[in-house]
Amino acid sequence: MSTRAARRAARLALGIALLPVASACWAQANASLRLKAASEIAPFRLTAVEGYVQARYLSDDSGSTGPTGGALLHARQSTLSEEVYLMTHSYIYHPSLLSLDLGGGPVLDKSSDGSDGAGTNARRQMFNLNGRATFLRDKPYTGALFYDRGSQTQSVGPAQQMLTENTRYGATFSLLEAVTPVPMQLDLTRSRSQGTGAGQVVDDRIDQLRLKLDTTLRKLGETTFQLVSTRQDSASGSAGLPIQVSSLASDRANLDTRLRFGASSEYDLSNAVTLNRSSYTVGQGALSNLKDFSFGLDLRGRQSDALQTYGRYNLSASRQDDQSMTQNSLSAGLSYQFKPELSGTLAARGESNRASQLSSTLYAVDGSVQYRQMLPLGQATAGYSVAYSRRDQQATALESRMVGEHATLGGTGFAALGKPQIVAGSVVVSNLTRTQVFVEGSDYVLSQVGLELRLQRLISGNILDGQEVLIDYAYLSGGSYAASQFDNTLNLSWSFKNYLNLFARYLTSTPRLESGAPSSPLNAVSSTFYGARTDFPVSLGWQEFELGGSAEREIRHETIAPYRRASMEAYAQTDLPLLRSGGMRVGSRRMQVDYDGSPLQGVNLSAVDLRLWARVGQGINLSVEATRHRDTGTPELREGSVASLKAQWRQRKLLWSVDLSRVRDAQGVAERTRSYGQMLLRRDL
Repeated sequence: MSTRAARRAARLALGIALLPVASACWAQANASLRLKAASEIAPFRLTAVEGYVQARYLSDDSGSTGPTGGALLHARQSTLSEEVYLMTHSYIYHPSLLSLDLGGGPVLDKSSDGSDGAGTNARRQMFNLNGRATFLRDKPYTGALFYDRGSQTQSVGPAQQMLTENTRYGATFSLLEAVTPVPMQLDLTRSRSQGTGAGQVVDDRIDQLRLKLDTTLRKLGETTFQLVSTRQDSASGSAGLPIQVSSLASDRANLDTRLRFGASSEYDLSNAVTLNRSSYTVGQGALSNLKDFSFGLDLRGRQSDALQTYGRYNLSASRQDDQSMTQNSLSAGLSYQFKPELSGTLAARGESNRASQLSSTLYAVDGSVQYRQMLPLGQATAGYSVAYSRRDQQATALESRMVGEHATLGGTGFAALGKPQIVAGSVVVSNLTRTQVFVEGSDYVLSQVGLELRLQRLISGNILDGQEVLIDYAYLSGGSYAASQFDNTLNLSWSFKNYLNLFARYLTSTPRLESGAPSSPLNAVSSTFYGARTDFPVSLGWQEFELGGSAEREIRHETIAPYRRASMEAYAQTDLPLLRSGGMRVGSRRMQVDYDGSPLQGVNLSAVDLRLWARVGQGINLSVEATRHRDTGTPELREGSVASLKAQWRQRKLLWSVDLSRVRDAQGVAERTRSYGQMLLRRDL
């Protein structure tokens, strides 16, 4: 069958499918009597019809070079999508007996893509379909069946557009207070997502059961119980790496209780209990099995306007494969305001940790005092805090293991891993569903600053900008030792209205080894930090401006990773004349960080920003944003720029919008540019 014949057949099928709806609308519009109230009994009644017609055009061009430079590679994609959607609302016999919401329509999609002279064109005829049947809507026992199917072409990266088909169906059921003293809601859903694009594959299926119970404990408070059971199968990932099928089984139960008591309801008590069990299976073998339990109590009191107290207890226990951990922590404290200008705090805490490779105890006390004084010019504030802690640690193994630490990798920024002293060569980075393992040197790089290991995405790799990943690694337990630590912090500041603020902070941290031999040196710290912030209005003739900025300087001497940091920021903002609403802001930033022990891991960043927004009238909104940054302090040059224009015009039921952007990222000799545009025209019916 030819393309033209197929298109005609699709239009004919759509006309036949919508004929009953159109006939019902025509009959009701031309009836001699108006529709009676929607609650009137009738075998079937159509109460409303709504919908929209829209056209959307996407254009995406990119150019890139690899990590070793070379020739610039170009890729282009464009998509024109046309959609018609109608939604009907009706009921059978009575709205409270059975109400129906049925909608759908065709989606015609025409796309083209190419790379350095070679290209392909494609036409797709798809449809969207939505349906929901609600039973006994106004009764204390109610339920619903639903089905949603949607098809969409979306941009997922530079010249990477993905056609996705999402299907979700299931049922909900509720029992309310007139039937049961504990209201209950049960949801059963299955969702399926499938899609392909220039660089990504999506194939996920998720089955979920959700049970929620709520009850009110008279005037004391309320409690909520929730059980969520999830089963997920995934074969999604980047087309540039092998994909393994993974399965996740997860069961989670939560009980949250919030109470308020006392003669004046001055005490708040929160209790949270969580039980979780999950397991991952990748390929033919189990990857990880996790069981964890947590119990928490939080009591807060407001004995008077001057005195507030708190107490917290937390218990957590987990077991992952052959590793187990149990942690108990208890803390209490108070804050007291002696007089309006003088206040203080006092707190104590204790922790006990028992793990397969490590056991430790921690005891700590701390206190602070703050004093404010009004001066003939401005206000001065002084604060002092002191803390003492002692830690005893017994390591039964040289190494411990972290499984499934989450990190988000955006742009070319660094993400620091949570544990210190990570074992070289033990880091494994995978996507969230664990269907893929990324490659060091091709998809990401690692860098060390002191005891901290940092992860950086490579723009030429398979990790998308802003993608969340899972990280597994081994780290040193730290050895067996006992140490105490004494901390002092002094804060001084002076402010004049909202125009100017000067501040300074000096802190020292003095550890002392009591016994044993830690695997890394104790970190003695002495830090000086000072700076200023300012914001003030300026009038130049009839135009008002707001000028501001900040300057900061920090010198940190420490045993492990000493550094010096300096940063400056300045901005100017003003309203745009002759407009109902609008403004412009221009800013500049500068930061430099020098690590004494890691001179190649510093920061030498400069950036400029521009933002303009305007509400012209007649439903027209405009915004322009541009930013440019350059960092020459790291081993490889990092620089980039972003420019975007957004415009929207809304007039009654008509909407027209435009979104244009230009992005450039460079990392060493690797470079990627992207020009993206989207235009949408929509008419609601």
